[in-house]
Amino acid sequence: MIAAREGLIRVLALWCVWIALSIPAQVFAASPDQDQPPAAEPSPQESPAKPVVGTAKEVYPAEPQYRIGVEDVLLVSVWRDADLTREVPVRPDGKISLPLIQDIAAAGKTPAELGKEIQVRLKEFMSNPSVTVVVREINSIKIYLLGEVARPGPVTPKSQVRLLQAISMAGGITPFGGKKKIAIFRKTPSGEKVIEVSYEAIVSGKRPDDNVALQSGDTVVVR
Repeated sequence: MIAAREGLIRVLALWCVWIALSIPAQVFAASPDQDQPPAAEPSPQESPAKPVVGTAKEVYPAEPQYRIGVEDVLLVSVWRDADLTREVPVRPDGKISLPLIQDIAAAGKTPAELGKEIQVRLKEFMSNPSVTVVVREINSIKIYLLGEVARPGPVTPKSQVRLLQAISMAGGITPFGGKKKIAIFRKTPSGEKVIEVSYEAIVSGKRPDDNVALQSGDTVVVR
């Protein structure tokens, strides 16, 4: 009897030990492998392409080179010569004054054209001069807007502008403007020229080329 009881106790003890050992093994088997590396993220090539937002294509061609005007301020830089490098204003007669070469016409020329002319003139006094002309201030552009704009009168942009930009500088058109053609009066060597364009055709995208680049002295009449 005692032997049977001891055998039963031994069996129960072994059964408890087996349960205690099997439970952690099951839990460990069910848990994810901690050493396993994370799943690789899809490469950019595998991910679907997304459209690029905010990229606008060029509508208008590049502006022509700026031509110097009266009251502009220029920086004339002569390489390795600090005495000849200086800022100079364009006088009302369209000329600038520089050491050695004195007066030289600047108005109506591009900075590159003026730089080459100064370089040629300086060759009389020095060998192989290198000259660069930079426009530091633009004060010569004046455009006049009349008619159906919020603030009629002159505008003085600091760079060359197109028609819609000039109208915006004048406060935009009135509720009655833009119904008829806009007239641009421009002085040319052969006389005054009139350019007529349609505001509605420009803003609708039918004739974007009518958004012409304005020149100093142009008078724009918005109808």
